[in-house]
Amino acid sequence: MNPYLSRHETAILVDLIQSVLPKVVIEFGCNIGLTARTILERVPSIETYIGVDVPFSHEPELSCQWSEIPYTAGLMVAKDPRFWLLVREGGSLALTPSDLELCDAVFIDGDHSERVVSHDSYLARALTRPGGIIVWHDNGNPAVEVTQALDRLRNEGWPIQSVDGTWLAYVRISDHAYEATQG
Repeated sequence: MNPYLSRHETAILVDLIQSVLPKVVIEFGCNIGLTARTILERVPSIETYIGVDVPFSHEPELSCQWSEIPYTAGLMVAKDPRFWLLVREGGSLALTPSDLELCDAVFIDGDHSERVVSHDSYLARALTRPGGIIVWHDNGNPAVEVTQALDRLRNEGWPIQSVDGTWLAYVRISDHAYEATQG
């Protein structure tokens, strides 16, 4: 049982990721790896799954996430040879596109402050190949700032879709996609 994603959301997330037949997936905020394990079990095309997280000493920007810092990031999926863990002081904020590889799918579910969600979104857009997908969790959750970040991205022209009845949102990356530029 995943304390952060319902079974319904997990099934939809897996379907969204599966829809692009990804070889490489990146997850910002992999926590102990429950979502990564489920995706790896259910999406056979994956060759590499990169989980990004923070050290246990990290303090997220939103106090409501202080209890969500994993003691051992990626623990539940560490033995899968396709999984690669990247833990940095500062988490994803310490990363640039040159720190990661191009991918087919990104799941953004780490620090839920507007600043970090925006950073993760621009980073994901820089890394996601045409035909890929970016998925966010906690869109519509009033306790965090994901919705504010996604609303700003929509205003910049990102064609982000919300999944009714869930806290998921996604955007498909096409050859003729909007140009994401950091504002």
